[in-house]
Amino acid sequence: MTRYWLTPIVNNSPLMFGADRINCTPLKALESFREMANGKHPRLLAMFKSSLLLSDDEELCGSELVELDLEQFKAISFDGEPFHLSHCAEAFLDRLLTRKEALELVSSLKCDVDSEHSNWINQWLRWLESGYDVILLREDGH
Repeated sequence: MTRYWLTPIVNNSPLMFGADRINCTPLKALESFREMANGKHPRLLAMFKSSLLLSDDEELCGSELVELDLEQFKAISFDGEPFHLSHCAEAFLDRLLTRKEALELVSSLKCDVDSEHSNWINQWLRWLESGYDVILLREDGH
């Protein structure tokens, strides 16, 4: 089963995902949430497959040696011990909106949101206001 995690990036160098990521369920609510964000800007809620975050080889994205466990509620650091960030993930992160752009767009979502999405949007806003970028990670096969 595929899971989706709303994930704060709490540090950029080395890259670190915060421990307080959110498993976005139900999937139907996530679909409408993503459509709403996409309506504001196609890169507002950028999604990346977690299996492509790591790299064993400079030429390839993905790892056969190490696997992330996003369900473990602890910060995940890509400092080389044990995780090396793939070049695909680096390119993805380079294309994120600025925090200022994201904050303006997410704040405007709050105006036309129903209760189904309000917890996700409120947390997204808190993370942005704390200086964190936010992405959606897709975790396949669980």
